[in-house]
Amino acid sequence: MSSGSGSRGGGEIFLDYLGNGLAARGHEVLMWIPAHPRMDELAEKCSRFARVIRAEYRNTYDHRMRSLSTCFNWRVSRRIARDWAALKPDVIHLNKQNLEDGLDLLRAVRRCAVPSVCTIHLTQTARYLGAKAPGLRDWIARNALGRYRGAIIAVQEARRAALANFIGGDVRTHTIFNGVPLVDSAALRHVRDAKRNELGLKDGDFLVLGLGRLVAQKRPFVFLKAAQDLHRHFAATRFLWIGDGNLTAQWNEWVRRENLCGVISCAGWQADTLPFLLAGDLLLHVAEYEGLPLAIIEAMAAGLPCAVTRNFAAEIPLFDEGTVLFLDDPAALAGRIRDRAALGAIAVNARRLAEDQLSLRVMLESYERLYREAASK
Repeated sequence: MSSGSGSRGGGEIFLDYLGNGLAARGHEVLMWIPAHPRMDELAEKCSRFARVIRAEYRNTYDHRMRSLSTCFNWRVSRRIARDWAALKPDVIHLNKQNLEDGLDLLRAVRRCAVPSVCTIHLTQTARYLGAKAPGLRDWIARNALGRYRGAIIAVQEARRAALANFIGGDVRTHTIFNGVPLVDSAALRHVRDAKRNELGLKDGDFLVLGLGRLVAQKRPFVFLKAAQDLHRHFAATRFLWIGDGNLTAQWNEWVRRENLCGVISCAGWQADTLPFLLAGDLLLHVAEYEGLPLAIIEAMAAGLPCAVTRNFAAEIPLFDEGTVLFLDDPAALAGRIRDRAALGAIAVNARRLAEDQLSLRVMLESYERLYREAASK
């Protein structure tokens, strides 16, 4: 069940990976997706492997009063609960963007008496996110989550710990890392060569990628400043952002103003990012807050080394000096990426991490265990 917060974010990519993987392992998958047009892209993807049900539902962030509105729409929850029960699922899996997203759907899960689990990708509070009326919104989310009796899953341990602390009581929280398919980058060398040729890259060019929506949370202007600094220390670097959003015009203006049009570019939204990951030499991830970014895991699974901030890495012990680079010091980072042997070692370690703990297989097995546990009660 998708809360319908968006069709191109990490939560929706997660649903595509999860549902496709479960279907491949022999499960019957039904995908309940709101009928809003922004969800059409996800629905089309999921139709490859699942029976897709589109339903009238208004996401939390389409309400002017946000989660306060979901406190009073009991009729919506009752209708959806009846619809879900009629599908006769063995387990319901509700996918939520953050703490206050889809609380009326959480109420519907409680009403339809079907075993369930719930994944929350961002467990940062409304107060942390600088939202309006944060105290009230956090109270509403805490109250709704505290009433839920199924397992609540966070996508990395620091987020799970924050979630458990936020809710309190005896609510069951679990950590299941996001997982992605592994990529045989050696076998796809021709894809790398073709994409680099298409992008007009020369043999000596070092391509640094950014991946995500061009919105404030992803901090694209931090990426631009890092790119500018890196280029000063390593002239062979070229930078490409993959994604679009409400900051696109400002992004383009910044690049023009700084006379970096030949160095920094934007490819816009891409349905298939793998060719770009294969063409790249480094992924630069600068988002302000995340759960466990699929962009980083996808890069690691494709053998592409990643650079992140130390603040971000501190939340995820899996990411250390053996598996990622740090971008806090542009001169030091430039020196590291010039060292092809050291860069290759980071890529190998990151790929091994993806195989062992961040693969689609590991994620699927973890969710299957949780589904069986929920269904047995």
